[in-house]
Amino acid sequence: MKKSALFGAAALLLSSQASADYISTVTGADMTGMEVTVTFSDTTTETVSWSSILMDDSVAYLEGYIGGVTGSSWSLVQQGDSISDNPPGATSVLGAWTFTYDGTASGIESVYIDAWAGDVVFDTEEGDASANGSDAGREFVASDLDVLGTFDMNIEDELFGGLTLTGDSGLLLDTAGSFQFLADTDISVPAPATLGIFAATLGFMGFNRRKKA
Repeated sequence: MKKSALFGAAALLLSSQASADYISTVTGADMTGMEVTVTFSDTTTETVSWSSILMDDSVAYLEGYIGGVTGSSWSLVQQGDSISDNPPGATSVLGAWTFTYDGTASGIESVYIDAWAGDVVFDTEEGDASANGSDAGREFVASDLDVLGTFDMNIEDELFGGLTLTGDSGLLLDTAGSFQFLADTDISVPAPATLGIFAATLGFMGFNRRKKA
């Protein structure tokens, strides 16, 4: 009987991961904890954890909210709402990610963004494509057609935990330069009610064990 109760509670906990709530308005300043790994052309790698850079609510369209990482010869920043709205009168692409390389290393082979390390997911389909609560997403698009984006680590439906950037015809960047891309993100929030049920079940089992001792 005790085992059945434990297994039932565990099943509820696992099911909560598939029905987590999602925060759909996410900026670079919100994505702390993600990890970005750059692989250089000499096969060495460098990994840096994402942090908040600026939170300024006086800038329109959330463009005052910025986060990113800085490595030894490169940086990646994201500014504004990652869904990338483009209202009339805007003079630049909103919600863009910008990767910059200063050219002092051996060249950039690839960039991997482990969003799930910060409980962040990439919402990869236009519109509200599913009933999982993640709202509208968008497909990956880059300013340079040679930049390819490949999603992995499927979390649920159209939501993925990882994104790899590579070059279509060789190195991602072999000389100093930069490019921008768009990729929508959401933040996963586990359902607290189910977690509470799991904890309460374990507590009740412990109480019964002490009572019978």
